[in-house]
Amino acid sequence: MNEHIVTSYNDVMSDLSAEISHMGHLVRKQLIGALKALETRNPDLAKRIRKNDKQVDAINDDIEERVMNILALRQPVAVDLRETIAALKIARELERIGDLARNTTKRTKVILEEDPIDGMEEILKMGRVAVKIVENVVTAYEERDVDLAIAVWNADEEIDEYCNTVFTQLLSGMMVDNSNINACSQMTFVAKNLERVGDHATNIAESIHYVLTGEKIDERRPKSDKTSSTIVEI
Repeated sequence: MNEHIVTSYNDVMSDLSAEISHMGHLVRKQLIGALKALETRNPDLAKRIRKNDKQVDAINDDIEERVMNILALRQPVAVDLRETIAALKIARELERIGDLARNTTKRTKVILEEDPIDGMEEILKMGRVAVKIVENVVTAYEERDVDLAIAVWNADEEIDEYCNTVFTQLLSGMMVDNSNINACSQMTFVAKNLERVGDHATNIAESIHYVLTGEKIDERRPKSDKTSSTIVEI
């Protein structure tokens, strides 16, 4: 194959990887900002995070166009095909994490209309775990680190456990004092948003594993989310 063509193709793939990396770091910043707005009760920051989501969407659209061009013009095979298709999947997962950060700020807007409620500390702990998982999965992609990808895949269970705790605490609080039902119910949605962040990061980890090994993870994903069956004793 012509050396110029090979170099050109490598440049295209390198640019695609760089854009996904950029998107990953931007989404992480969005998530950090959403949590910061909640912690500091800052409606202006929440508004900025919602507005910035358009940038994430634009990057996702550009990655989709890049991938379609690569498939049409380069016709990649083997590991190159896996990486190209994975790029499309990873970008979509990152875009959804960005959506969850935006949605969290929408919930924050309602939460800030009420007095502070119990459960915030656990939500923030859960959020820090979610941010770390996103950070690690982006690093796993950048460094082509299959072991780190597996670690992210396993770490999702920790977020689930936090989600269970938060749900129980908030539902119990609503039973004791129904004056804060609106804020508490919005906080449960925030918890579910963070739980979903873990799911999307896990999906990215699975894509990374497939690109690097050519094999799917041959295990059932560890899940501990019990919020759909949470029972509060009165």
